[in-house]
Amino acid sequence: MLGIFTIAIMMLGTPLARAAETPSGTVDNEGNRIVFTSGSLSATFEGMVPRVTFYDHNSMTRDMQQVNFRALIEFNDSDHNGVFESNEAVARAVLDEGQWTHTGFYSLPSGAGVGINFTQASAMSLEDGKTLAAHSVILIVKAYNTTHTMTVNGQPVTVGTAELKFDVVINSWPFQNTTNMLALQVNMHSSSEHYDLGEDSGTQTVDGSHDEGTPVAEHQFHETSSVEQETKLSTGAITTSSTLGFFRFVNTATVTSPSGSTTSVPVTASFKSEADNDGGEQATFMKLYLAYRYFPPGSTLVHDPSIGLGSGFPTLYLIVAGAAAAGLVAVVIIRRRHPQVQKDSVRN
Repeated sequence: MLGIFTIAIMMLGTPLARAAETPSGTVDNEGNRIVFTSGSLSATFEGMVPRVTFYDHNSMTRDMQQVNFRALIEFNDSDHNGVFESNEAVARAVLDEGQWTHTGFYSLPSGAGVGINFTQASAMSLEDGKTLAAHSVILIVKAYNTTHTMTVNGQPVTVGTAELKFDVVINSWPFQNTTNMLALQVNMHSSSEHYDLGEDSGTQTVDGSHDEGTPVAEHQFHETSSVEQETKLSTGAITTSSTLGFFRFVNTATVTSPSGSTTSVPVTASFKSEADNDGGEQATFMKLYLAYRYFPPGSTLVHDPSIGLGSGFPTLYLIVAGAAAAGLVAVVIIRRRHPQVQKDSVRN
């Protein structure tokens, strides 16, 4: 059960070295879950909804991380800052409470790996009286046999072997008007509940265990200028190699018109630590909101986040990474600290 989220198995000794592993997946219809394995990463979709729990199955310390594609929220950007704030919301579709179907696992072209597609199976009523039609949202999940570099909106994006790449596909969102925007809410949960965001001015540290409450507005994420920026921090002496968990997203999305023409559009972000009834259980989450501009009826928007593991420090972190002008947008890392929000300056 995902509500019983934090599982830490502490054992003596040095973590096992990772061996190359071909991606694989199983569909457990009786247990109502899907398990994906890629490299050293094990990921489980409980309830077959877009909520994934993952960990390093080669590590002696198995700290479970969770990423939930929680909701799509239409909002009126009344202050024109280009990012989502909860007081601007006008309509919402709670994705993990809907009904979903899946394709089962399939081989990627040229045997490059495996994939599975999740599709919103039934219509969803929105708060403004409109309806999000069935099959409007699709999550395409892929894992590759070897490190794979692709081009997204003219920029190279590299996907590792211990990584799952998502294509978030949104068809014909029923916008109220042409000035509104759409946000994808991503809830994150971990054992340590501390997150470091690498921003242009330095590191932003968030205490994910502290509910900031409704009166506090979402914080704007300030992108870095690097193609891919990572911030790695440790709570103690670096004595052995372990794993880093991450959530990455490209800072642009692709909109395809009914005629087939494509346009690259910017993706902005905001964040907040807040309580939510996620998966039927009340808890506090680190919430990341990825914001997209209006796109016309009949158009499709595709965005490219991913989750995965890397090597580095002896504590398992959760990273939200990306870039500003040319690639991915910065990094969120988990560590055990207690300030709610703290700025660290960049050191050369």
